[in-house]
Amino acid sequence: MVTDTYTKMFQALLPKNIKDFAKKGGGTVQDGIKVFVLAWIITLVLGIIGFFVAVGTAGAEMQALSSMIGLELVGFLGVVVLIIGSVIALIWGVVGQYIMQYVGAWCAISFFNGKGKFAHQFYVVMLFTGAIMIISSVFGLLDAIVPAIVIVTSIISLVLWLWSLYLLYLTIKNVHGLELGGSVISTFVVLIVGVVLTLIVGIALAAVLVGVVGAGALGGVAATGGLGNLGI
Repeated sequence: MVTDTYTKMFQALLPKNIKDFAKKGGGTVQDGIKVFVLAWIITLVLGIIGFFVAVGTAGAEMQALSSMIGLELVGFLGVVVLIIGSVIALIWGVVGQYIMQYVGAWCAISFFNGKGKFAHQFYVVMLFTGAIMIISSVFGLLDAIVPAIVIVTSIISLVLWLWSLYLLYLTIKNVHGLELGGSVISTFVVLIVGVVLTLIVGIALAAVLVGVVGAGALGGVAATGGLGNLGI
């Protein structure tokens, strides 16, 4: 049941439940992806609502744009961009977590005689990750409605991120039955892989952006040159 999955997400925020989920076993990669997609749907809906709230309370610049091209078109384009970005984030989230947790599980099993399976580790991590995604999206909507609380929600979001590191540690420790040292090192490996992946994606996106901007600039120069030849 979908409601049961959402319930498990928020239950996984508590250490006791993480230990129980981790020790049960049986989680699959497909189960983990299902959890992530269900959380993503909620974040997308909340994101769209937040977008319209932001448009409705926008300043003079947005109001001027709306009067020029129409509020409906602004809303449509905004939602399209939001959905495209959200789908990209969904794909990246699944692929990124898969790689991170695979390497972490490999480290736990290969170097510390871990007894668990990567698939179950992936599933349990997706449970509390999904809950944090939803909570963060709720904060984003609240920030759009009441901008004055952004500092408070940012602090809480930071605490949630730190808490997720502890839950990751507990997941690896209990899924694989590791001692303290092996659990900490395997968790650290997951974080390092995450940082490396983020850097790679960031560099790739920057290269694409530079290429697009550069192509546009060259096109502008060519156009200007062409007009110059016409005596304009």
